[in-house]
Amino acid sequence: MTIRTNVLSVAVAAVAGLAITPTTSQAADEDAQIRALQQQIQELSKQVDALSREARERKEREAQTVAGTPKPPAATKEAPAESKFDKFIKGFYGTLDVSLDDTTKGLGDMTAFSWGYANPLDPTSGIVRGGQKGGPVGRTGYIAAISSNGSNVGYRATHHIADTNLDFILQVSTAIDMAAAPGLNNTWTKSSNTVTGAIGLGDTFIGFKNKDWGTLKVGTMYAPLKTATDRLNPFVGMLGNNSVMVGNTGGDNRVEFGTRLDHSIRYESPKFGNLVSFDLQYALGQNVNQNNVTIPLGSVDCAGGNAPGSGNLPLNCDDGGFGDAFSGALKFETKSFYVTAAAELHKDVNRNSDGIGSNSLQYNILFLQHSPLLDWGTFDSIVAEFPGYAAVATPAYLTDIANEKDFRVGAQYKFPFGLTVDALWEEMKRDLPAELQFQNERQRNTTWLAFTQELNGGTDTVSAGWGHAGATVGDPAGEHNYNPNFDGKNQANLYTIAWIHKLDKQLSWYIDGAMTVNDGNAHFDIGAGGHGIKTDCHDGTNTVITDFSSAGPTTWGGCRELGVSTGVNYKF
Repeated sequence: MTIRTNVLSVAVAAVAGLAITPTTSQAADEDAQIRALQQQIQELSKQVDALSREARERKEREAQTVAGTPKPPAATKEAPAESKFDKFIKGFYGTLDVSLDDTTKGLGDMTAFSWGYANPLDPTSGIVRGGQKGGPVGRTGYIAAISSNGSNVGYRATHHIADTNLDFILQVSTAIDMAAAPGLNNTWTKSSNTVTGAIGLGDTFIGFKNKDWGTLKVGTMYAPLKTATDRLNPFVGMLGNNSVMVGNTGGDNRVEFGTRLDHSIRYESPKFGNLVSFDLQYALGQNVNQNNVTIPLGSVDCAGGNAPGSGNLPLNCDDGGFGDAFSGALKFETKSFYVTAAAELHKDVNRNSDGIGSNSLQYNILFLQHSPLLDWGTFDSIVAEFPGYAAVATPAYLTDIANEKDFRVGAQYKFPFGLTVDALWEEMKRDLPAELQFQNERQRNTTWLAFTQELNGGTDTVSAGWGHAGATVGDPAGEHNYNPNFDGKNQANLYTIAWIHKLDKQLSWYIDGAMTVNDGNAHFDIGAGGHGIKTDCHDGTNTVITDFSSAGPTTWGGCRELGVSTGVNYKF
């Protein structure tokens, strides 16, 4: 069209120029010239139309050719490689749990009396009640408190070893207190050199992993006895969690079976047939004394927990120090069913300090008879330097050293309508000779049963639990209100309920309540084994003088602790 327009413009201009030429004599010639020019214009117009038509057809052919040619595939963009920093950050994990508690020890107006045999050396002479002792000291009603419960932050990583099918693994963890400053765990009832907030206070290890033969770890870790049965406890970290009774041989605020084992080696098998697996762990005692009365090499506390002298006792690890430890668990699991059998052994557990300050009538016979079962050598040496010691203390045992064992069978079943049922049976034993069985409180059975129902598609869960601690073989009679008529009747029952609401995948809010009903001389608490603040059967009695007499942290048998708690739990 552009060619045609230009040609026509030239022709029109030429015609116009000719039309205005003022010569009349050449009219005939001019008419002939105009006709010739008109013919030329018509021919040019035809040529322009042909050229335009040809150009239009060429464009159409080119468009059809382009449309019929398949487009090359778009280049795929590869995902950017994960940076070293992003990979490092993903290794961090943790749990932050803080609650507001309102609890009571349930001591009320309890009373205590002295007891003895009519004939102090004759157990068949009958039990007589003596004078009344002082009542509970301090605040015995409800106390509000903010508690940090199992809060921890850690880091884990996996490093593949080149040209092998082996991974190097590591984990570093620390328990932290979200409600108070970090420091030594020292209270009026016990002392520990362990620092909360320090790196390594938590499962910390290095090891190797292979999908075919399993995982090998070396470090400080919870033992298989605990890890295999933890899932049966829907109240982890709360008041009334099952560790109040499960694994608690002494019935106090310290759990003996279910703790981390220092300087240990652990093996975790792969899952055979996607159903069966097992875990084994061995902890080296690392103690330079055959009676395990010193802190193990490389540790800061006695193997049984606490520091030497805790509870106003002599500077020994004779309140539960042990040597080597062995733990193992066999597990069977399907989609809805889980069952485990687990066991743990602590070698040569030293409990000689159970004799210091004992109210036992049988112990009194040993004392009056100057029995070789008591450590008179140490007692007499202290009295020689501090004569007043004889008036406030009694000798420790000399041979109260024995193996302690824990065996558990547990199961869990998940119903399709959201109900989970947990059940556990436990037997704990202490291998003492017959002459010391009268003070053996470390041998008994435990029963645990819990129900958890999911609601609102799993957004809410409601749980209820019951634990029963059976009667022990004997009693060291350390309770202030020890009553010999209750020997063999120191059972206890734990009742716990909880509601958990998930705010999202990581954050939840919970409310729970717990009550422990202790019979006779029993003194279980409602916080052992996970809850930050333990509400136990100790009153407010304390001493400002360390005299190794065990005086100070007064324990009351038969207390009835009760508490409610609400808090938030955040996992990352």
